[in-house]
Amino acid sequence: MDLILKVRAGRKLHTLLCEVKSVGEPRYLYQAIGTLNQKRKAIPAAYPIVVVPYISPEGRQICREAAVGYVDLTGNVYLEFDGILLERSGETVPREARTRARRLFSPKSTRVLRVLLENPKVEWSFPQLAAECEVSLRTAYVVINTLADKGYVQKQRKAIALINPSGLLELWGENYSFELNPRESFFSFIRSPAEFQEQFAALASKRRLKYAFTLHSGASLIAPFVRYTDVHFYLLGDASPIIAAMDLRPVETGGTIHVLHPFDEGVLYRTQEVQGKRVVSNVQLYLDLLRYPARGKEQADVLRKKKLGF
Repeated sequence: MDLILKVRAGRKLHTLLCEVKSVGEPRYLYQAIGTLNQKRKAIPAAYPIVVVPYISPEGRQICREAAVGYVDLTGNVYLEFDGILLERSGETVPREARTRARRLFSPKSTRVLRVLLENPKVEWSFPQLAAECEVSLRTAYVVINTLADKGYVQKQRKAIALINPSGLLELWGENYSFELNPRESFFSFIRSPAEFQEQFAALASKRRLKYAFTLHSGASLIAPFVRYTDVHFYLLGDASPIIAAMDLRPVETGGTIHVLHPFDEGVLYRTQEVQGKRVVSNVQLYLDLLRYPARGKEQADVLRKKKLGF
């Protein structure tokens, strides 16, 4: 073992087995837990502890579920044995951990997440994945290595496979904001949102515009659950021709038609056609809905149950 500690509580002596890792990501935690479980066979009464520079909230959960304690250098501590409980949460997230998180959810990196989640059963090589995502090999390599460390993908025999789509979707949902997409709001003389969608879709098809409905207007075509009054759609390129053609009037507040300019073209990856209208992929639709204040979470849960399957 890296460390064997003898500690006394009252009159009782306890043995602590410590496995030290230089990285606290789930992949390394599972390795440490496996090593600790093997070593405990020789000392069954000993309490196992993982020691790392920083352990994330998901890593803490992994250790607790495995009945293993943890200590890191930022102040996170959890020890529970023989009626003793020591628990403390540090507030500092190391710069390296913050940087890794930002890289994982940068516009180009999220293309990789989106492709994996839209194709959860496909195995990829790095060149295939980079080509599908339209990113560099380096970007694909960095993102996949980060996801492998976190236990979301597996790299085996040069094949990349998504092994925890549910966890990855939830992680992305926690770090995604619909507000990333710049928005323009308008008033329309067409009162019915469904009628507006019909007319807009016909015009967009005629002009070969690249667009896709999202939020409740998109969900109404995929897994309807919530009544809606506002229409949201992504649009690539200059919106002024379609604004003029649909006679949309710009407003500061109270608009019901919202033109979204995607923060990255990956937002329009694998759009789907339903009743002659383009809708964002189910993964993108779920992310957009998740934190939308007007009953978005309810609609997102219905969509996930009916369409995503994980």
